[in-house]
Amino acid sequence: MGPKEEIEKRVAELLEPILEEEGLELYDVEWSPAGRYSYLRIYIDREGGVTIGDCERVSHQISDLLDVEDLINTRYFLEVSSPGLTRELKKPLHYQKSVGSMVRVVLKRVGELGRTLEGTLKEADDEGFALLTEEGEVRIEYHEVARARLEIEGA
Repeated sequence: MGPKEEIEKRVAELLEPILEEEGLELYDVEWSPAGRYSYLRIYIDREGGVTIGDCERVSHQISDLLDVEDLINTRYFLEVSSPGLTRELKKPLHYQKSVGSMVRVVLKRVGELGRTLEGTLKEADDEGFALLTEEGEVRIEYHEVARARLEIEGA
């Protein structure tokens, strides 16, 4: 595990009790080292969505905790937000919670249906997912995906 993944993992562990107390769940943590300043992005969620107040409370709590833990030894910007309506799908759990939703998937390599696929996420498990496209149902393994995100239907 590299330094980026180590920071993301440790921040996720620190967030767990804070989010549990607030009735929130962690969607993702992204550590992006970028020159003089880095970015720590924390995406939180809950059934029915999150409010600006939720993000503000979590931001203050994790900021204070990170200062005490001295986990990050460089200047950084902390951003706490919802993953949004067109959230990126990165983990099997993200796909599993999005079954029934419209998804746009970009594959690492061009497949028989092309490189970019759109369709309804039919099912998801720990290895991959089934996508119902206009051409029919296709099974995609997570290791084949370059990126995937929810799409807003009718947009």
